[in-house]
Amino acid sequence: MKQKNYVLMWILTIFIFALLAAGSVVGFCFNLYILGGVLAGLMLAIIILFVLQYNKMVRYRNKIQESLSLIDIQLKMRFDLIPNLVNTVKGYAKHEKETFKETIALRNAAIAATDEQEKLELSNKLVPKMKDIVMIAEDYPELKAQSLYKSLMEQLVDIEDRIVSARRIYDSNVNLYNTLIATFPNNLVATTFKFSKEQMYKIDAGENICPKVQ
Repeated sequence: MKQKNYVLMWILTIFIFALLAAGSVVGFCFNLYILGGVLAGLMLAIIILFVLQYNKMVRYRNKIQESLSLIDIQLKMRFDLIPNLVNTVKGYAKHEKETFKETIALRNAAIAATDEQEKLELSNKLVPKMKDIVMIAEDYPELKAQSLYKSLMEQLVDIEDRIVSARRIYDSNVNLYNTLIATFPNNLVATTFKFSKEQMYKIDAGENICPKVQ
């Protein structure tokens, strides 16, 4: 009888240890399940963050391109006005033909330029040439009194003001974009998807090309 009780005690002890061991395994698996869920949630949050910031960078970069297009539109208007201005002033100052020739040559080269940086440099070189033409016209009161010349000058002032405004919008968008991709954790997204820093558009807007027409 005592031997049977002894055997039963051992069986009961083994059974209890088995239950404890099984409970430990279940608890361990449950903890792994929780840990896996936390890691999965963290990965999902990181992916969502990457997607949101990627889309934000794309929007900012698109704004830069849109504002650059605005500058190009105004530059085209400037290019279109130059021949009329040159021809109008040339009728009174034929001896300045070298200045007129250089201005038209720069204008044509800027229009033909396919590289944005080259177009920028040529556009900047045009500003002092245009200022020279306006200064030449200042010596001819009859020319300044012409309605055509006044109209051209009004258009020129308006175009240059628009270039200034478009340039400010562009520079503002570039500044926002560059700040965005430089800050953490956005810089990780920028590096991963190769978003690079944009340059400010250093264009001479010609604010002082001509006086306001009275």
